[in-house]
Parts: sequence; structure tokens; C-alpha cells
Amino acid sequence: MKISLFSLSAVIALTIALSPSFSAAFPTNINRRPHNASPNPNAIADTSNPRSLAVVTSFKNHRVVRINISTKADLKVLTDNEQDLGFDYFTHDKGIGGAIDVRVPAQSFKTFQGLKLNYTTVVEDLQAMIDEEQRTNEVYEEQVWRHTVNQIKNTHSVQGREGGENQIFASPLAASAWFKGYHSYADHVKWLNAQIAGSKGKAKGFSAGKSFEGRPQAGIRFGTGGKHIVFHGTQHAREWVTTMTVEYMITQLLNTKNKKVAGYLKKYTFHIIPIMNPDGFVVSQTTNRLHRKNTQPNGQCLGTDINRNWDSHFGEGGSSTDPCAIDYMGPRPFSTPEASNMARYLRSLPNVAAYLDIHSFSQLWMVPFGYTSTRPGTYAYMDGLAAKAVTALEKVHGTRFRHGDIFHTIYQSSGTSVDYVYEVVKAKVAMAVELRDTGRNGFMLPPDQILPTGEETWAAMAAILDNIK
Repeated sequence: MKISLFSLSAVIALTIALSPSFSAAFPTNINRRPHNASPNPNAIADTSNPRSLAVVTSFKNHRVVRINISTKADLKVLTDNEQDLGFDYFTHDKGIGGAIDVRVPAQSFKTFQGLKLNYTTVVEDLQAMIDEEQRTNEVYEEQVWRHTVNQIKNTHSVQGREGGENQIFASPLAASAWFKGYHSYADHVKWLNAQIAGSKGKAKGFSAGKSFEGRPQAGIRFGTGGKHIVFHGTQHAREWVTTMTVEYMITQLLNTKNKKVAGYLKKYTFHIIPIMNPDGFVVSQTTNRLHRKNTQPNGQCLGTDINRNWDSHFGEGGSSTDPCAIDYMGPRPFSTPEASNMARYLRSLPNVAAYLDIHSFSQLWMVPFGYTSTRPGTYAYMDGLAAKAVTALEKVHGTRFRHGDIFHTIYQSSGTSVDYVYEVVKAKVAMAVELRDTGRNGFMLPPDQILPTGEETWAAMAAILDNIK
């Protein structure tokens, strides 16, 4: 397995793109379509093939800065210049008295300095961080993952046998190696199929529907209870650790012999989707590590923010009407098939006890609402569960999370999955989680933090399952 972001063809493409005649291949706004993209929307469907696209977005000398917003004047200066300077908000709390992390393109930095905002630099060269993530994962791939796969093949003689691939991905040796690095979309598909095949009938595969490019929003369903627990990762494509964390929770629920877990499976039926936004995830692995949205073309810009596209107070704040913005809400509610499919699937379930939308980063465990400062009637109950979750989480590795409603804890956001599932689906509990870290590594969380993130998140999940009414 080689994540195609790290492939030789990508390196060659990047070398070509860096030549003066190809300088236009690196747009200021990372959401713009590659210059060679076909006007036919279906042409984007081949992004899983690293040779189908010839441009890899570079973030050389792009900085991530933490801006302290002390006054209304600071906030106005920031928002007045965000579009012209091509800001990419890594955090979104545009409140007075807070701090916000922003990616500033290299060509905008001098102009940004001229704004005289109070800031500190968190990352000097974002591309260097991406390159380090690549280097570390290549070492993992060659020295750990490939070695493990070959060891399984040699020990169990599974190569070439029917079902051999499932045997490889479901073996205990593979399980111990899987969470030590990041994986390609293709290998995530194989991994999920292997868990289903190896469950001895306990689990079934399902799809909430097909993405814009036709990929399944593939999940795993197991348990026998009449109450339903639904959670997923990677609604935002660049948040790779969410995929791995959701998969870790699958292993804990499906493969452990713990009596408490057996009780969960009798009480609940679990519906779990590791990659809710498969098209965007592939783009983040092949051409643009920081791609967040899906891949629907919007003029010269690529994608809609799925988590601003749900039919819940759509467009009432905390989302953008600019197709090039990272939080572009789309032309109308549920214009993205990914959000529409997921909502339809959730509505088909008779009794949703809990829904969790897992994101990164910021270390937050949040409940509705995002669109308004008014808290829901069951806020105390849901926030009490969130408090128990973060307490259990901290006991594992000492990681500290904050909890509360979305509006006050992080920022205003409308058209979100959590608000929709709480208000329309009538889930008893709806939660938005932001995993590690608080900005030091951000979306490029080092591979050695994958397993600890999974372990602590599982402890939090168990605390919720233990305390749901």
C-alpha cells in the first residue's frame, strides 16, 4: 500500500509544477479546481488514481498563525481581508477575546503583517510539516505495514487464495500494525470488508448512499438492540485521524470479549461509517492534503462543506456563500449527496439513542446547538454525558478536552449534522467531537498519536454508553 499522495508520480508532477511555466498551478485558494481539471464533473471521479491528476498543491512557506482578537476593530480587519488574502481558517472562533488559527499563503504574508494584528506563528512552513507526515508514513509503510502483510502471507500461505485479502486485513498481526500509521482509501475499504467478513456473521456491511463521484459511504452494522447508535468520521476530508479513530472503536466493539461490551451489543445496534466523505478524502491523499469539502464543482472552485449543507437552519450564520470558501454551504440544503444520504439513512432508524460526528482538531466534546446561542431543553443531560466522556478520556493519557454547546465552545455554525440529527431525527443525544490536538500539529497529527487517540476516545465512548438513559 502506498498512499497516492506519497507516490512517485505525485513527486514528478510536483517537480513539473514547480517550473516557472507552471507557476499558475498553485492557486492562492486551495479549494480551486486543478488547472487541468475537466469541465465534465464526472471527470473528477478518477482521483483515486494518482496518475489521473497532474497537479499537487504545494504549501511551501505557507504559515499557520494564531491571531488574538481583542477588539471589534481586530475582528473587522480580519474578516475584511480574509478573502483577498486567501485565508484558510484552521479554527473558526471569530469572537472577541479569543484566538483563531489561520493559514496564510506565502504570497499574502507581507500584506498580512501590514494589518498589524496581534499574532504568533504556530507553523513556519506548512509544506515542511506535510513532508514530515509523508516521510514518517513512508517509513511506517515500508518497515511496519508491508513487513506485517508479507509476514502474514508467508506464515499462513494466504497469497492467491480466495478470501486471502480479508484474511490478511483481519489477522491479529495486521490489527496490531494497522493503527501505527495512515492508510490509503483503497486499504481502508479492504480493512472494513475484512472486519465484516471476519465477524462470523455478527456484522453486516451497508452504505448510506453514494458520494458525488459514486463511491459508497460504506459502513458496518452490528448489535441486536432496539436502540441505535450512529457515528462516523471524515465528514471533513483532511481530518485523517478521525478515520483511524472510528476504526479503532469498531475493533473495540466488534472484537473484544469484554462483558460490558457484550452488554452494549445487546442493548444497541451500531451503525458506523469510517469515511463519510470518500471523494474529498481521496483528494486529500492525492492532490491537496488540506482539502476539506466534497468534490462537487462550483464554478472554478471545488467542493461544498458537507457539514454546512444539512437542512437545519441552513445559512443562518457560521457558513459562507462564497464557493471558494472552506465553509461554503452550497446553493441549497442537501445539495450534497453525502449529507442528503446520511440524513435519509438516519431518518430510517426508529430510535436513535446517540449520534456522534467525529472531527479534528481542538480537543472538544460538544452538543447542540451550533446555529444559536440558545441551548436545547435537554442540554444539561447531553452536556452531563459530555462531561463524563472527557473525564474518562483524560484518565487514559492525560489529554484534556473542553465540553459544552457548539455555539459557545467553538463557534457559530449552521446547517450542521448535529443540529439536524437532534432537531429533525430526534436523537436523544447528538454530539460533535474534535479530537487531538490543539494546533501544534493540527490536521497532520503524527502517526504515533493515532493509537493513543483511539484509546482515549474509546474510553469516552464507553462512558457515554454506560450513562445514556
